[in-house]
Amino acid sequence: MIATLKKKLTLENLSLFFMGDVYPLVVCFIVLLGNITGLEYYLNFLNTALMVTALLVSKSVRPFIISLCTYVYQISLKNSPNYPNYSDFYYTGWRLPVSIAIIAVVAAAIIFFFVKNRIYAKISFKNTPLLLPLLILSAAFMANGIFSSEWVASNLLFGIANVAVYFFLFVMIYHGFSEEEDSRELSRYFAYVTMLIAFLISFELINLFLTADNIFVDGAIVKTSVALGWGIWNLVAVSLAILIPVLFYGVQNNKYPWLYFTAATLAFVMSVLTMSRNALIFSTLAYAVCVIISCFFGKYKKAFRIITLVGIVCVILFAIVLWDKIQALLADYFERGLSDNGRFNLWRLAYDNFLSAPVFGAGFYGFDVETAVFGPLPKQAHNTVLQLLSATGVVGLASYLFYRVKTIKPFVKRPTLMKSFLGISILVLLAESMLDNFIFNIYPMFYYAVALSIVFRAAKEEQRV
Repeated sequence: MIATLKKKLTLENLSLFFMGDVYPLVVCFIVLLGNITGLEYYLNFLNTALMVTALLVSKSVRPFIISLCTYVYQISLKNSPNYPNYSDFYYTGWRLPVSIAIIAVVAAAIIFFFVKNRIYAKISFKNTPLLLPLLILSAAFMANGIFSSEWVASNLLFGIANVAVYFFLFVMIYHGFSEEEDSRELSRYFAYVTMLIAFLISFELINLFLTADNIFVDGAIVKTSVALGWGIWNLVAVSLAILIPVLFYGVQNNKYPWLYFTAATLAFVMSVLTMSRNALIFSTLAYAVCVIISCFFGKYKKAFRIITLVGIVCVILFAIVLWDKIQALLADYFERGLSDNGRFNLWRLAYDNFLSAPVFGAGFYGFDVETAVFGPLPKQAHNTVLQLLSATGVVGLASYLFYRVKTIKPFVKRPTLMKSFLGISILVLLAESMLDNFIFNIYPMFYYAVALSIVFRAAKEEQRV
């Protein structure tokens, strides 16, 4: 009996640790340390062990969120298989089979959590929001390019990857929260995690700016040198931009509001310094809209009005005094202007693909051989509508639009500050994806799945009132 009691207390203590606010901080420290030292492969053993243990002992999916949203951020520039180094570090010697084993262990832990918490038993048209549109969308993803003469097995694999993100991940998170957790607590925790992620990515960028030899030329940031191992400039920028609205919600709902405001401002500034024109537009819009909302709604209306006025004056003075240095630092923005940077050609290729297979598309790998692959992902159209038409045809676009319309309902019905800020975060991702590939780059959608799950959890609670 004593041994059983000790075991219970140990499991309870472990669960309390993983459910608390210290655990996400530990994970972010491990991820940051791995990224800046290049030792991420070895630190990942600890990171993975923590994530797997959390899935095994926790009754809620909550501890999994920080691992889900930050796991890829540990990849260092030194060892990255992507641009600009294209290192084979992960694929050589003993590391490849070990990596496969790690993936298998994580997958097994996720399945164990899914079964242990009987999530499969909760899936029904009555209990699971978006189930019908998700099933239809999943079928369209799986069928991408099915009748195209250029169909390859990679189309099916990438379709499955998108089904895992849109369908499986949403279902797991939505049903994985315990009954004791209400949307207010979940949104508080999500804002806290978002704050840690904002500092994490920002510190990775700051480290890059301080240590990279090729990041500055004649006082200007070299756009093509802004890469963090796990993503290049535009992907890093959107990963920061989507955090900004949730951080403003953290100002309203969490302790230490100044810390969340600092994180939001830092995320905005660092997203601009990535030299992503997409981020320059939408990060600025997101930050401005969130400031305006905060000036008229929430706990700190007066404080935000004062901060906004002071901030505008400081920005104007800063621009007047240092305009030459700012123009030099951000020279790439001025030089590129509104040029398409190759997008028009991609859009033309995507439209041609659609014409060649209008019903089910030419597949996700339907671009010509020279543009087929960019890192581990297929080359894409840099526009959600054209990408869907190219890869999945009319069937895929119609399925996606049906799904997207259904996701809007909880945001417009009984709007709240929480729904508004999380909705703006999702809107930033969707808007930026009209000029890039983000919703098909897989891991930006991890954050999206958590935000959407919390909003639908809030909508479910409203139905009970």
